[in-house]
Amino acid sequence: MFALFLRRLLPKAMPMALLGVYFSGGVLAAQPSTEGAALSLQQAETLALVRDQGIESSRQTRDANALDATAADQLPDPTISVGLQNLPLDQFSMTRLPTTMLAVTLSQTLPPGDTLAQQALAADARTAASTADIAVKQQVLLREVRRFWLTVYRDEQTMLLLQREKTVYQRLLASAQTAYSAGRARATDLVRLQVKLAELDDALAQEEGDAAATRARLARWIGDRARAPWPDDLPVALQKTPEGNINQQPELAVLRAELGVARAGVGVAKAAFKPQFGVDVGYGVNAGTMPNTGSIGVSMSLPIFVGERQVPRLAAAQQRVAAEQLALDNRAAALEAEQQSLIRAVASFNQRIEGYDTRILPQLTQVTKLAQSQFGAGGGDFTAIVDAEQALIQGQQQRLDLTIDRASSLIDLRYLVEMPS
Repeated sequence: MFALFLRRLLPKAMPMALLGVYFSGGVLAAQPSTEGAALSLQQAETLALVRDQGIESSRQTRDANALDATAADQLPDPTISVGLQNLPLDQFSMTRLPTTMLAVTLSQTLPPGDTLAQQALAADARTAASTADIAVKQQVLLREVRRFWLTVYRDEQTMLLLQREKTVYQRLLASAQTAYSAGRARATDLVRLQVKLAELDDALAQEEGDAAATRARLARWIGDRARAPWPDDLPVALQKTPEGNINQQPELAVLRAELGVARAGVGVAKAAFKPQFGVDVGYGVNAGTMPNTGSIGVSMSLPIFVGERQVPRLAAAQQRVAAEQLALDNRAAALEAEQQSLIRAVASFNQRIEGYDTRILPQLTQVTKLAQSQFGAGGGDFTAIVDAEQALIQGQQQRLDLTIDRASSLIDLRYLVEMPS
């Protein structure tokens, strides 16, 4: 039995996409594929975008703003007035005086300057802001779904590693019992391996609970599909650095639209320095012998107290423009800095993962084989085999952690540079 253990071959270093394989008597046996039923990241994203009510609410707001924009440059409603003129108060007779008449007047006001055009610009900008807000909510949702999907992937892959580790320690325990009978292993080796197996059972139970909790949270967006199997491989989107820049980032599009609203407000404030005109058209029906009459008039506002009304309002509008511009510049600088930080972080993760693939894991595998060979030749210590096995498994876990950390950074980077479809 111990000789069979010594002939067991440990796997060479490989990408974490192959973590779904197990040690089995010197041969790497792959798990049965569940790819057909597995929930891909793209499927999770699509389901979430369809089901999320917050995005639908934003669409309703966008449609409402678009409808408002169609009427933003329309003239105010005309006003009609009806009244009696020159009615004698002693007898209230409609025919006593020839000047008594029923007058109907239609009035229309004309806003000052290009107020209507500026109002239309502001309405269009509000529509653009609400459209960009939809994109922001989509990007935020996708980022959350990707994070939950990645968390479940991490838990699943960690459970695979723990199960592999448990299989290794079960074999080590059987070999240690054989070696102990031959006087080549200590009782402490047996106890150490038994304790480790108990710890692994507890760790597996914890990971299963964590994965179930995350799936329950993900079910908010994707329903029962959250209970589906997970793929063994990370998608390319969580392994490769995306192309793009922050210029089309939806957050900045919202701020640019809000800046447009503020600039239109300055236009409205400037137009208020000009007079507002009104046109009145009247028709009088004479109750006596006099003929019916018509009238027309033009009115004009007198903006003569601009220092008390128009000037402060213009200054306030200009301050709003300055504030919106600063907010835009500040957010753009923050997103640019975040993008550069994430790009460098991903590059560092790539370098470290390559180091595990090309140096660390192959060397740990070699150390494990050497410890086995020395013990099989009658030298060395059984504890050295246990330590070598543990070091190799820890190295594989560390590589998995690096892969997950890189994927998490790529999720944040995609939020910055990708436009939702």
